[in-house]
Amino acid sequence: MMAKNSRGKRPCSICRKWFAPDVRQKGRQRTCSPACQNELHRRQCENWNRKNKAVSKNNYLAKKLEEAESLQTSGKLTAFPSQTQKSPVLPMEVIETEYGIKPAIIAQYLVTQVISHTKEKIREFP
Repeated sequence: MMAKNSRGKRPCSICRKWFAPDVRQKGRQRTCSPACQNELHRRQCENWNRKNKAVSKNNYLAKKLEEAESLQTSGKLTAFPSQTQKSPVLPMEVIETEYGIKPAIIAQYLVTQVISHTKEKIREFP
């Protein structure tokens, strides 16, 4: 017995147009074109990021700390790196001189997360 749709047409999972899948894909091909494949990839990444917010946030914070540490050890970091984000306004120079660059980055990150979480809750409130 032949597998279902092994050589027949099937609908694209993005645009829903019917296409003939590449026989070398052995039933795994879900999209009809590279544009639909890119859209499928974007959607899957969006879903993964939504389900794994903590991983994304940890990766972001770890990357910021690594960058600051490498700049500080190389001597290129003399002051706290300015951010394009204007709020929250924290005395970052004071935090940096009193506690160091890593706690300053962590404090800024935590305050930003609290503010964004509060804004989300305000939007949800009727």
